[in-house]
Amino acid sequence: MSQVEQHVFDAIFGRRSVRAYLEGRDVEPAKIRRLLEAAMAAPSACNLQPWEFIVVTDPERVRAIKDSIARWGDYNAPLIIVVCGDPDRIPWDGDHGVLDCAAAIENMLIAAPALGLGGVWIGGFDRQAIRNLLEIPEPVVPVGVVYVGYPAEAHAPRTKYLDEAVHWQVYDAERERHPRPGRIV
Repeated sequence: MSQVEQHVFDAIFGRRSVRAYLEGRDVEPAKIRRLLEAAMAAPSACNLQPWEFIVVTDPERVRAIKDSIARWGDYNAPLIIVVCGDPDRIPWDGDHGVLDCAAAIENMLIAAPALGLGGVWIGGFDRQAIRNLLEIPEPVVPVGVVYVGYPAEAHAPRTKYLDEAVHWQVYDAERERHPRPGRIV
């Protein structure tokens, strides 16, 4: 395996969802900018870049966002980045850049450990509550919420590769399907 290949796969396998952060340790502006640079290096359809990023560091606003996310939002991250899609930047109907925004989020989450940071992608949130809290105008759509901070715990790198998730040439509808190892936190 080449050194480049090793670095790339180490970065991908090292991305883990972090839900506990060091108390009292804010993320430096230079590191926030690097995360945003990584996000904006993501692929986007026709290079339209329909994403918008709202960086939230104010503790009261961070708390309000966490309080708006029922059940799974109360992790102690000092930084929240809300990724939004802007359908006005896309010339076809019915799209607000969700796939482009998802790629941007993944880039941030892969880059975070290289900066000594950790993060978790929150997908289950009240879009209207986030819209109201952050004064997001129509038609911009909050797509994902990313918590970021310095991890309070270490996670070993890993892959989640499953042979049963791979089909060759065509979808094998006859294959027995088993539950995946995921869990609701």
